[in-house]
Amino acid sequence: MEVFLLILQIIGIVLGVIAAFIVFAIVTPLTYRAEGSFHKNKPDGNLRAGWLLNLIRVFAEYKKGKPKVQVKVLFFTVFDSTKKRKRRRKRSKKKRKAIQAQAKPVKEKEELFTIEDEPETDTFETPEEDKGILGKIRSIFAKIKGWLDMAKEKAGAVLVWLDPEHRRLIGFLWENGLKLFQKVKPKHFSLKGKGGTGDPYYTGMILCWTGIATGMLGIPGVEIEPDYEKKTLDLDAEASGHFFVLPVALIALKIYRNKDFKRFILKKNIPVEE
Repeated sequence: MEVFLLILQIIGIVLGVIAAFIVFAIVTPLTYRAEGSFHKNKPDGNLRAGWLLNLIRVFAEYKKGKPKVQVKVLFFTVFDSTKKRKRRRKRSKKKRKAIQAQAKPVKEKEELFTIEDEPETDTFETPEEDKGILGKIRSIFAKIKGWLDMAKEKAGAVLVWLDPEHRRLIGFLWENGLKLFQKVKPKHFSLKGKGGTGDPYYTGMILCWTGIATGMLGIPGVEIEPDYEKKTLDLDAEASGHFFVLPVALIALKIYRNKDFKRFILKKNIPVEE
């Protein structure tokens, strides 16, 4: 009897610890801070995130075209992308050495044989009629046919997304995507820079749509100076905030469980509801 009570006591302690951890995970927000820049066509950025009072930490960095990701739990590093790259390099070096070792005797045998110079082949010449007016007409018709085929493919791709099922999926993703963004959007955001497309019309259009999008999403702190003469882009951005994991996970689960999402995005074979 005492052994049975002891087992029940241990099970109760384990369940209590699990329940306490779940409650702690629910009430503890995930915090993040990100910084990024884009100068001279070179992006740089870094991200720091922490959860469960920084018991779990994530560090991400992108500098000089090289990404770096680290995940730490307490004082232990559970994932490091730089170590993975080093291992891959060592394996690739070993493979190269093995291939070179196998290729050496073959090269020595090949040196015993002399290869005669191959006669030069005649270059292909188009008929005289293709070089004249007839050839130009054919090339024009070929370009027109190519443009028509491309337009037909693009129109077909657009029409596919205009049927009722695709429109229903777009509406569902838009609604839940906005909810998800409202949950995770930064509390502090700053985007400053200067940019231009080289064409005043397109520069103004992009600036107009950027203002509309930031207003709809409720993102303050965007200051972009337009350059109507040059094609350039220089940006500096900062963002920080926090969110609770449970509401985000529930919205993500709702999106994943949607049948239209599984059918069209995940490409799963799910029967259509009548």
